[in-house]
Amino acid sequence: MPSRTSRSIEMRPAEAGDMSFMQQLYSSTRSAELHMGGCDLATETLLQGLQFKAQQTCFQTEYPQADLAVIMDRERPIGRLYVNYGPNELRILDICLLPEYRNRGIGLGLLRSLQAQGERLRLPVRANVMLGSPAQRLLQRCGFETLGMDGIYNVMEWMPPAGID
Repeated sequence: MPSRTSRSIEMRPAEAGDMSFMQQLYSSTRSAELHMGGCDLATETLLQGLQFKAQQTCFQTEYPQADLAVIMDRERPIGRLYVNYGPNELRILDICLLPEYRNRGIGLGLLRSLQAQGERLRLPVRANVMLGSPAQRLLQRCGFETLGMDGIYNVMEWMPPAGID
């Protein structure tokens, strides 16, 4: 199991062959909500596959230029980072880690890196976070503020410090 201060975390661009891992990763974040509905395994697998495809289609349609990266620990894929670098914002579409890699400081490091990019570019970093998601607490710890709600999501934003011109 990786240590909390592991230095082996890297990212690489996602490839077509990563889609099976991406769907497994997506399912690792959704199984609890489907179990509450009493779905059998076959139905749960089908629903998660459909939801994953719908999410991918939505991201690709709304953010066709977004960067999708696979987060790696040595040679093992452990997560994904999906970010759109727009002219007016850095939009975090998704940060997701396998369950055994959560709460190890990896997500915090990724957020801090995105904030540093936002500061260099003088752009806000924004994300829509599902209501009740543990990610909301992490974003708040990093200085993100809740601007409002959009359906089942909290709209959150971090603004870079005002620079002196």
